[in-house]
Amino acid sequence: MLTKNRYFYFIALVVIMLFYSLAHGETKIKVSVFNFQPANLDAASFGATVTNQIMNYLMADPALSVLERKELEAFLALNDLQQNDNPENIIAIGDRLGLNAIIVGNVEKKGTVIQINCRIFSIEQRRPIFTKQIRALGEARLQSEVEGLSEAIKKALLGMSSFKDEKSTFKGPINIQKRAGNRRVYLSWENAPQTAPTAYEIFRAQAKEGPFVKVGQVTRPEFLDQNLENNVTYYYRIRALNEKGMASEYSDVFAAETALTPNPPVILRADGHIKSIVLVWTPNPISSGDPYRLRGYKLYRANTEKGPYKEVANILGMDLGIGIDTASTLDKLFKVTYTDKGLADGETYYYKLTAYNEKNMESDFSQVVKGTTLPVVTGLEAQGNMIREIRLSWRPLASPEVKGYFVYRSTKEDVGFTKIKRIDITESVSDKRITFRDTEGLADNMVYYYRVTAFETPEVETSFSKTVSARTKGKPPTPEGFTAVSGLVKAVELRWLPSSDPDVEGYNIYASSRSDGEFVLIKRLEGKNTTRYLDDSRDGVKLEDNKTYYYRITAFNRVNVESLSAATVGTTKARPSRPKGLVAETGKVKMAPLLWQANPESDIVYYHIFRNDSLENREFIHIGKVERRTSFVDQGLKDGKTYRYAVQAEDKDGLLSEFSEIVTITTKPLPSSPREIDAQIRGSIVYLRWSPNPEGDIAYYTVYEKRFLGNEKIATVTNPEFTEVAPPKGKTKTYIITATDRDGLESEPSKEVTIAGR
Repeated sequence: MLTKNRYFYFIALVVIMLFYSLAHGETKIKVSVFNFQPANLDAASFGATVTNQIMNYLMADPALSVLERKELEAFLALNDLQQNDNPENIIAIGDRLGLNAIIVGNVEKKGTVIQINCRIFSIEQRRPIFTKQIRALGEARLQSEVEGLSEAIKKALLGMSSFKDEKSTFKGPINIQKRAGNRRVYLSWENAPQTAPTAYEIFRAQAKEGPFVKVGQVTRPEFLDQNLENNVTYYYRIRALNEKGMASEYSDVFAAETALTPNPPVILRADGHIKSIVLVWTPNPISSGDPYRLRGYKLYRANTEKGPYKEVANILGMDLGIGIDTASTLDKLFKVTYTDKGLADGETYYYKLTAYNEKNMESDFSQVVKGTTLPVVTGLEAQGNMIREIRLSWRPLASPEVKGYFVYRSTKEDVGFTKIKRIDITESVSDKRITFRDTEGLADNMVYYYRVTAFETPEVETSFSKTVSARTKGKPPTPEGFTAVSGLVKAVELRWLPSSDPDVEGYNIYASSRSDGEFVLIKRLEGKNTTRYLDDSRDGVKLEDNKTYYYRITAFNRVNVESLSAATVGTTKARPSRPKGLVAETGKVKMAPLLWQANPESDIVYYHIFRNDSLENREFIHIGKVERRTSFVDQGLKDGKTYRYAVQAEDKDGLLSEFSEIVTITTKPLPSSPREIDAQIRGSIVYLRWSPNPEGDIAYYTVYEKRFLGNEKIATVTNPEFTEVAPPKGKTKTYIITATDRDGLESEPSKEVTIAGR
């Protein structure tokens, strides 16, 4: 008794065989009409009417082969598909049934108007090739309008260019490989010469003569047909499609029989080595029920994960070193190791593995595993421009399989490379670059070429790295930017740019007092990055002011080879000129105003003022300084005293000029003491008179009475006379007089004058 699934499978097979038999021996256009769907409730009764009328009309034409509705519905039910107007669904059903076209549409009723929308999908072109809309005014007009639509559909179908009797334009796939297994068949193939397909269609049948059903479409030259019945022979043919959608010729028909096979082995790892990959796997621990003994393994390899995969090794027990009679022991071999040799450097390969029994029936593929061969050495750099030395460095290969590196050298770019060094790896690989200093037998100013390989053993090494070159060097370059900073105080600063030569270890400074004189080494400076030197003394003696010196500089390397020299000239700074135009205003009260001209130098900061107040002592003492001013007032001086002054300029660098010319002033003296005082008593009045002071600026006279505790001021008068009541009889008064000028200077007291009362 057939199960439900088998029943549907049987029905679908009958449908397809019937459909193909109708078209056998002649070219017919294979068509299916999907049910026209009602667009609203009022149109519910018209969908089937329109569908049946169109089908009946088309079936009447012998050039068309229309799939019966019940056959279509049986196929759709078996494959869980539906009739709708989704383009992807339409194309998928058409592909599966091998149709040329499918007609779809809907019906809508609005009042008395019945509207029908219809489209024809070309399965080969994968798009609609016909669209039409009709309207019938009432049910009475529906039949005639549908007949007109059916005629238009027929003309569109018969006019499809893809059904003209045209021959295929290019050859189909060749070298087809099949690998049948447990409920599946794996196919792979190659393109015919001078073809470039973009897709492939795979057709299957259960008899050599067909009918063939399309079971897949792929873009790569391989296909896995799964979920088949075991112990059944299936027949296949394949055709290619180009970028325009045109189909090639079919391949030859070929057969494949499914059967129980071993379970696929389990690949444990794929380790990259130099020009090889070591694969390790184990037999599948789960029994597949295959009654036959395990005979060997087949290894398949591809350059991409999706393939195509090609067989690269058939591995028997004897290849694994376990004897000739391998049938019993191969199953029990716990771990299998195989080395895939002769591979390119730094390439990634993808592997699948199968096990096969003594009937040569292969298992399914194992899971895909990838492995990458070790690349050539990269990042090789050569550093030249060194004295009889070239330094190499490169990135290490991050693999424990690498045991070391070989260095090759030549004086020519392409030929003549000789192995000059073996470098063994003695510690684990890190991100640190590997370095090598080539110092053996190198000449000066010579170009050398290098290549590097990595090795596992002395006999197994990678291909050469890229070639790099470097030149050894001769003399250091002449120092650049050598200049002298003039205008410094008793010094010349020398400057230059640091040498770009890594071998420079310092600089030699030579000097002379004449441009054509002998240059003597005055300083050896260590350090490539030294870029300044201050020449401020020779044997402890400072440089002279405002003097020109001549210099030369050379660079030296670690073997004291000097470069050519660079030259420059520098002059020390001159002292400021002595200040000029110093004048002093004499006769001032207790002060001496000083004025002078500004120095011509722009960097004068201070003027220093010096004073001498003793003719017997010629030493000038510093009494003050002014900042960027040309005047000074010396105050608090003694009256009537003579002073001498000089000024000295100081610039921003602290250089001092010589003294200016000396000027002399005398402060204003005190008025002279009043003289020739006449004191008389007339009656009861005291009369005091004295001679007027000779000074012309006397403002007033002050009369004091001498008392026990000191002089007491009793009056000021502008004229040289004074009167007051005489003292009583027997009493005396003593008078003292001073003169005061308009500047407030008061004279020394006059002689005392005493009056006795009477």
